[in-house]
Amino acid sequence: MRWRYEETVLAMCTLAFLATMAARLVISPVVPRITAEFGVSNSVIGLALTGMWMAYFCSQFPSGVFGDRFGERRVILVAVGGTAVASAFLAIAPLFPVFVVGTIVLGAVAGLHYSVATTLLSRTYDDIGT
Repeated sequence: MRWRYEETVLAMCTLAFLATMAARLVISPVVPRITAEFGVSNSVIGLALTGMWMAYFCSQFPSGVFGDRFGERRVILVAVGGTAVASAFLAIAPLFPVFVVGTIVLGAVAGLHYSVATTLLSRTYDDIGT
């Protein structure tokens, strides 16, 4: 069996989803270290994470528009690259307000991925045998 373009698209979209999801979920287990580092309460961290998830869902609609305008692959690359940069930024955030901005940016760039990846996969696998 030869490796086909369809399998490459599926593998890359799956890995991109794994990367963006892991970046969003890995913050929760380290909340105790974040509260100790910045001297803030769990409630304040919860507000920052709420901002991240709100930015995530708010960026999904525009991602479809961006996908139509710039192409799905480009938007997925921006989403994965932006997620990596935002995650690194969170890791070195010197102040809590910088951390909050980083979490919101992380949510916004991670949210760009899902809608366009779904569109790319449905176009790639247009004949599913039904």
